[in-house]
Amino acid sequence: MTSTAQVVTIRRGGPDPAAPVLADALSGRRVPSVGGQDGVGLGAPVVRATELLGGVLATLDPARLTGPDAADLYRMFAAVERLSMAGKMLLAPRIDESGVWRDGGHRSPAVMLAELEGVPTGQARNTLEVGHRLPELPGTEEALRRGVLSGPKVAELSGAAVLDPMLEESLLDGAVDQPLQKVKERCQRARSTVERHDPVAMVRRIRADRHFSSWTDAEGAFCFQGRDTADRGARILEQMQHTVARLRKADRDARAHSTPPGGPTRSESDRALRADAFFLLVTGRTLAAGAHRQVVDDDDPGPPDDQITSGPASVHSSSAGGAGDVIDRPPTCSLMVRVDLDALLRGDVGPGEVCEIDNQGPIPVAMARDLANDSFLRLVFHRTGDIRAVSHLGRTVNRKLRTALAHRDRCCVVPGCGVPFGLEIDHVVPFALGGPTELANLALLCHHHHYLKSYEGWTLERTASADDGSPNWTFTPLPPFGEEPVPDSG
Repeated sequence: MTSTAQVVTIRRGGPDPAAPVLADALSGRRVPSVGGQDGVGLGAPVVRATELLGGVLATLDPARLTGPDAADLYRMFAAVERLSMAGKMLLAPRIDESGVWRDGGHRSPAVMLAELEGVPTGQARNTLEVGHRLPELPGTEEALRRGVLSGPKVAELSGAAVLDPMLEESLLDGAVDQPLQKVKERCQRARSTVERHDPVAMVRRIRADRHFSSWTDAEGAFCFQGRDTADRGARILEQMQHTVARLRKADRDARAHSTPPGGPTRSESDRALRADAFFLLVTGRTLAAGAHRQVVDDDDPGPPDDQITSGPASVHSSSAGGAGDVIDRPPTCSLMVRVDLDALLRGDVGPGEVCEIDNQGPIPVAMARDLANDSFLRLVFHRTGDIRAVSHLGRTVNRKLRTALAHRDRCCVVPGCGVPFGLEIDHVVPFALGGPTELANLALLCHHHHYLKSYEGWTLERTASADDGSPNWTFTPLPPFGEEPVPDSG
């Protein structure tokens, strides 16, 4: 059999004798039967293509290839992979519609596809979802059949174009040669400008589908994955980055104190530090100022005061997330938000306007307003595409106000709620609309009620004060359409 090096040489010096066979095999010509008996049927060329590729791999000796030859061959395998991916996306909806997955005892078509391919169910579900979009997107399907688009690009393009098929041609333009990140950015912008695609409705859908799952792999390691809204994801990442920086400094200090002069040093990898940061954040522990290194005994719940100390090192736990936690905790995030001033004031994004977290993509205006409650926020105000102003708001609620707020409210202020943990600071009159950052205009809300106020139109209003001077509050939903109160003309 011809060696891999000879195959590449033949390709470079003249036509590859196997090329016509491979081209026919990969063409996927539609014929009446799929069985492939006696070398006929739609399955037959796929079988021949598989045999040809198997023969190449059986003799593949990468050490005998030059760098350019290896790159060329890699490019060929990538093209084959794209064609294989196209076939799966085209076939998946038929497997769903035929019910063959049910006949085989699978609980869903995605489970059957995952079993056939040997991949996670989520990956198979994505293949199925893209396949179902293709009938509405002939241009995307044609590019898919030609094998010029990668799987991630097809997923992004179809997910955006299906919202408005009129955008398909413009989204496909240049997508083959553009990097995936650029395609993602273009698709994100397209989603935000589609009139029938309500960004608040999108947040509602993502929030309704938020999830966290965990499992133990074959080596006994704890694994996890999840999905959540963009603003909560940005907050998680910002807190992790802050904690990673603290851990990195603690690691450097520890090595400086423990390593003899001229001795070997080994710093923790960024991946390891991110895992440590995630553990600290989830368990409510933060590095004490000036700590030299983390000392945590996972089998020891710690002393009653939740402080773990060993020599110069110490790690503190937060106060179980109560009202006092809002005093010393860092701001929820430090973000750059690009928003048209008119959109911020009006409450929604119009044609040609933007409202997005830098490097995260479009967000509803309601989310931009909510982020201003308790963040280090850098707002870049636009008007019809022109930058009008840049504002570094800093931390909107200082320590004195936080102390007074925690002392006054102690728990979620919504009548009948009383949740004392996971509290979030809310401007009763939104900060972005000119609401003052003073105690009378601040309240502590649990995440659920803060979400209702920010995204579902509920209204928090301060009423008369109680006997001890603390305010009483009302929390009411947005009235049904047609039953809104008549504005006071006086």
